[in-house]
Amino acid sequence: MNRFVLYLSVLFLFSCSSEQEESYLASYKEEHLLMEEVLRNMPVNVSDSAIFTKNYINDWIKDRVILNKAKLYIDEEDIEINDAVNKYKETLLIYKYQNELLNSQFDTTISKIEIEEYYNKYSSDFILHKSIVRARLVVMNKETLNLDKIKKLISTNKEDKLLELEDFCEMYAENNFLNDSVWVYLSEVIQKLPSGVKDNNKLLSYKNKIHSFTDDNFIYLLFVKDYQIKGNSSPLPFVFSNIRALLQNKNKRQFINNLEDKLYKEALSSEHIKIY
Repeated sequence: MNRFVLYLSVLFLFSCSSEQEESYLASYKEEHLLMEEVLRNMPVNVSDSAIFTKNYINDWIKDRVILNKAKLYIDEEDIEINDAVNKYKETLLIYKYQNELLNSQFDTTISKIEIEEYYNKYSSDFILHKSIVRARLVVMNKETLNLDKIKKLISTNKEDKLLELEDFCEMYAENNFLNDSVWVYLSEVIQKLPSGVKDNNKLLSYKNKIHSFTDDNFIYLLFVKDYQIKGNSSPLPFVFSNIRALLQNKNKRQFINNLEDKLYKEALSSEHIKIY
């Protein structure tokens, strides 16, 4: 849809072009900017196609003017420039070829066992720089009549009671966070509490502890199910995704290295390589 809108906008903006030049958006001397180039480089979901088009045209013209001036002083056949262009082209071709192989042949699967083994071997690399918690938070209006009931529900381990808590929060809570299976930074939790709450030692004093805070309008009930203090090793679930990404990248590098070695050995055994 955005490309269609851009096409219509361009037609409107440049409706005075002659039939021969109808696909031109701009020209500088003998060079021409084609509509196809703008469409090809237009970002997905561009917010304003007309503004994007005008900016693209202005940038294109500026580049052409500067490039034209540079050609008056710099030899286009300069060996250093040609070497750099060729090197960049070669690097780009190799990069795109490697990505094609990664997309079509590389197995991204990392097993849970691999992640656990890496974590156990390198756990000292995953030291917490900030304290983390597994917690539930419910924020209610100070006029609520269900405070005692919510205090019982917020620490429940029973599935039916947890559903009851979720139903209450949906109807009455001003804000809530109930997913205590996820580790989060304590600082993120504190940001949701009244501005005067800064006592980390109080919040990290006991596990399975309910803390209550108030401000002018709300009551905040915080249930800290578990915590890990800054300086300790990160729990595996907290770094699970990071380790998986790390192992995937490591496997990608190994995949590419093996490919390069294979192609090199095949070339050595052929008659195409000569070393003088």
